[in-house]
Amino acid sequence: MTNQKLMMFAVAGLLIPAANAAADIRAGKTAMMIPHPVTDTAPVTGTPARLRRTDSEQPGNENAKFALFADGKTGLYFSQTTELNGQAAFHRVQMAMVPFTLAQAADGSVEAKPDLTKARFVTNNKGDEYRNAHAGIAFPIDGGKAVCAQYNYQPENTNDTKLYIQCFDATGATVMPQTEAFAKNNDDCSMAETTPQLIDSAAGVERYVRWHGCNGNGRDDGWVGVASITKTANGYTYKRDMDVSVIAQEERSRGNCIVGPDKSFAMCAGTQGNTQPQREGTYLIAVNLDPAIKGQNQQQALLWRKQIGGRKQIEGTTTYSMRAMINPVLDAQGQPTNRVFWRSGAVQGNNNDNRKGGQYIQNEVAVMEVTKTGYTYVTPMTGLAYTALLGIDGTHNLNTSVLVGAGADLKPALLVQNGSHTGGQGTSTIRAIGWDGKGFSNLGTFAGPAHDRHLYNNYLGNNPGNQGRDHSVATMVANPFFGVGPNNDKYLVMYATTAKGENSDPKVKLAAYLSVMPVASGAPAAGGGGTGGGTGGGTGGGATGGTTDETADGSDTTLGGCSTTGSGGLATFLLIGLAAFIRRRR
Repeated sequence: MTNQKLMMFAVAGLLIPAANAAADIRAGKTAMMIPHPVTDTAPVTGTPARLRRTDSEQPGNENAKFALFADGKTGLYFSQTTELNGQAAFHRVQMAMVPFTLAQAADGSVEAKPDLTKARFVTNNKGDEYRNAHAGIAFPIDGGKAVCAQYNYQPENTNDTKLYIQCFDATGATVMPQTEAFAKNNDDCSMAETTPQLIDSAAGVERYVRWHGCNGNGRDDGWVGVASITKTANGYTYKRDMDVSVIAQEERSRGNCIVGPDKSFAMCAGTQGNTQPQREGTYLIAVNLDPAIKGQNQQQALLWRKQIGGRKQIEGTTTYSMRAMINPVLDAQGQPTNRVFWRSGAVQGNNNDNRKGGQYIQNEVAVMEVTKTGYTYVTPMTGLAYTALLGIDGTHNLNTSVLVGAGADLKPALLVQNGSHTGGQGTSTIRAIGWDGKGFSNLGTFAGPAHDRHLYNNYLGNNPGNQGRDHSVATMVANPFFGVGPNNDKYLVMYATTAKGENSDPKVKLAAYLSVMPVASGAPAAGGGGTGGGTGGGTGGGATGGTTDETADGSDTTLGGCSTTGSGGLATFLLIGLAAFIRRRR
């Protein structure tokens, strides 16, 4: 995109105030859950000192996650941590657990309060390349009576990274010890960025489905797996029920699955290809969740698989569709529907040695209606890289489904968070994309919690300078204090991140944070309150999706009218600086 085009967007109102539908998205409160390590410091070099690349040094805190119990106020926070309350982790890094409580301040704002007196390391692994409790996710089970954490661990002198699970009750006691959750022979399984989705619950048995990206020397596939967690007199047990290969030649695609109102199938998205960037297309997939299907490699469970994007030209540049992600479009009660937000990136590949590389040329978003027999476009593929997602690339970004607005006028939206490439000292960037049932609208740019998606994790991780590993986690929750005192926030979004925060000393490693951000209000409070509605363009449509190499559904459509300010906005971003971020390497 030329500077002339950038100026056209500026004239069109790039820096105008946010749409009304986002009036209740506000800067939240951030709590430090695990402080920066004190004894464990980062290696530095030069004068003035700067961070030095060091293999497997570890960034301090990394890949934080959390889950709430049934009361909606208490929960457990987890982080891959090198030092906790002055105690060094065994074998450099382990998973730490911190109980926390949500509390309301006098002004009605909600903040997480960690209880570090009850914090502890919950793994004691000795892994190859210090993969002792890598990545991971947390989720509630048994109606919120317990919380489980999944993470990757590769024991020393083995070829396989495997997925493990542990579960804890509301006191923090272990109710299911470390248990193998997923593995494939001679493959690294599995990418643990995706949250298991509850299918059903009966007679003390809950079934869950999730994506498993496996990258190694075996089948090297993307899998969808079903597992069950059973309540017992002594806690819980875990069992793998079924899995099916849905993507061949998988390479860190970060796929995910959703279960909508129809519990008989899962909607999944993934990217195929064994190169970086991947070059074999993005796919939407449906998987049969019939409990009668048991065992590994159950290919009859694959209902259908449709290619959504592939290779295409954008302004003379050859791009490849990758990093497909889906998020549920929520109904007025905050429940998933059978419609999904689709997001993928059009990437220019420049890899000659199979290392990370490439640039995001376009961010493409659509809304699809998905059934057991296929899908249709409700809103066709729309390029948003130079409008609603200006400045947002695809490097470890986080998409979160939310409701925005006020009172009965709540509408679905997608929050897209981009962290920092330079340590996460300032805020992260959150873009809000509204959807009115037909097209997209730009709801503004907001200051999110500090998040280092790259620098310390890259410089101090395995293969420094090549592997940026950190991920943030977020979810929308019902506000447990809604209607109490001055609190008029109906829904909150909670973000778990790791970052430098306010500390600028390069020797100080990352701390772990939990942020609480209001996104929607109830009935307008006396004297004011948010208003619903929203503005923006976009186009509707119901074109049936195709299976060709190139997207034939209007993916070059662009969205007009963009706002980059809001109540927590980042108005100080320079236009040219934002445009430069778009083509950042992944």
